[in-house]
Amino acid sequence: MQGARCHERRSITPRDVLFGTKALRAFGDGMMSIALAQYADRLGFSGFEAGLVASSALVGTSVTTALVGRYVERLGRRRMLWWGALLTIATGVAYALSSDLAVLAVVAFAGTVNPTSGDVSAFLPIEQAILAQETTATNRVGTFARFNVVGSLAGAAGALASGATPALEHLPALGALGAIRVLFVAYSLLGLATLVLTLRLGPTAELVRGERRPGLGPNRRRVFTLSGLFATDAFAGGMIVQSIIALFLFRKFDLDPAVTGAIFFGTSVLGAVSFLISARLATRFGLVNTMVFTHLPSNALLIGVAFAPGAALAVAFLMARAMLSQMDVPARQALVVSVVDPEERAAAAAYTGLSRSVGSSVGPSIGGALLGSAASAPFIMAGVLKSAYDLALLALFRNVSTAERPRD
Repeated sequence: MQGARCHERRSITPRDVLFGTKALRAFGDGMMSIALAQYADRLGFSGFEAGLVASSALVGTSVTTALVGRYVERLGRRRMLWWGALLTIATGVAYALSSDLAVLAVVAFAGTVNPTSGDVSAFLPIEQAILAQETTATNRVGTFARFNVVGSLAGAAGALASGATPALEHLPALGALGAIRVLFVAYSLLGLATLVLTLRLGPTAELVRGERRPGLGPNRRRVFTLSGLFATDAFAGGMIVQSIIALFLFRKFDLDPAVTGAIFFGTSVLGAVSFLISARLATRFGLVNTMVFTHLPSNALLIGVAFAPGAALAVAFLMARAMLSQMDVPARQALVVSVVDPEERAAAAAYTGLSRSVGSSVGPSIGGALLGSAASAPFIMAGVLKSAYDLALLALFRNVSTAERPRD
């Protein structure tokens, strides 16, 4: 009886719930990033118009992230996550009911849709703060790595699922647009499943109250410096979000949605493998070194996509880049929560996440516009800017991960 009770308690720990909600959200993000490109293509949107919807989503995420950072500890982490799940449900329904550019842009701003290949959810900082509270300095990077592996594999499955539209459109009364709208309805159902999971979070997910008030304190300057650097990287990444890359593959190489979905399935799987490698590298070489020296080669591969003469080589560059470009993610997340006091973690994760959302919000519009005039331009510009970010991070924070220790 006692063993059964222990098992029951273990099955509903915050860490277990968060891994589940991460998988659901990432599956939806992977599916929607391709579905949005398909929708834009079928509706005849220009590259700029498709980028505008993506930018609107990222701007909305920025606003929501700012609100989360300011009010999460006051209103409660669980309550914020419940609202996020309800918003996901509403987002899918709204997309399924409209094909007007203005409406889609408004829904993208107010909803939870993510046009990128990474997790830029406004509610991710809450999850990071809970995970930091559930871990120690010894196992934190590994936990974040596994957390991102789950997300990457689920995102891969979502991207693969988006390739079902060619089969669905042959069903009676659906057609091409109807098939894409089925994916939007599926996104709402994922939000419902997320709500069910988050309702199982217990009081241990909330901040353990101390003498100090939550929010940024003595490490404010460090967080703001990191935020500025992350914004630069995110702006560059925003120009080549997954929706823009998909549109590039559709129009330059005439790839169909099923093939494109399979490509992003492959890149997501490779990214998942890289997360596990990242944890080992970070333990041996440090957080910042791992972030920088895996990122620089991936930038060169990104530029290589711009000059690829055929689809095969472009895809090969994307696959090779996928092995490197995401290795910085668990190291970056661990760095942010490790160089601040526990009371600052949610705010630090929110503000650095906000900077990434703000930085990336204008990227898709610029990338889409450049895609229409010179298909190679977004890839070249993104690669150069990302390299500048890496070098600046190395210069300013190279010794931070070894000099500082988490205050558990």
